Order: sequence, then structure tokens, then C-alpha cells
Amino acid sequence: MTTIKVSVESRDELRRLADREGLTLEGQLKKLMQRERRRIIGAQVASAPLSDDDKAVLDASASDVADASR
Repeated sequence: MTTIKVSVESRDELRRLADREGLTLEGQLKKLMQRERRRIIGAQVASAPLSDDDKAVLDASASDVADASR
């Protein structure tokens, strides 16, 4: 365990998000970090030229990710 310093406003917003999802603060942070990693990967993939086969795989994967995040 470690302590991080954030503003009261950031802490309160994180708490609101966590409460809405039924998560702990740590759980909400992990979820936000995972989303950010996915966003970065998505941006990298979006900038690369893709074959038709690659597009089909990504479409199927996007559906799987969407289903898993619900």
C-alpha cells in the first residue's frame, strides 16, 4: 500500500464514480487505468493501416470487449 496526494475535488469525484459502480476507490482507479490503456491502444491501432482480415478480427474483439465491460 501507498498513499497518493490528490485534491479534495479529485478524491470526491473518484468516490462518486466508485459509489456509482459499487467499487472501492482502488477498484475505480484500476478500472480507469484499464480504460486509459485501451484508449491508447485504440489510438495506436486506429493510426495503423489495416488489412480486411485485421479489420474483421478487431471488429470481433471490440464486440467481446464491449460485452465483457457490461
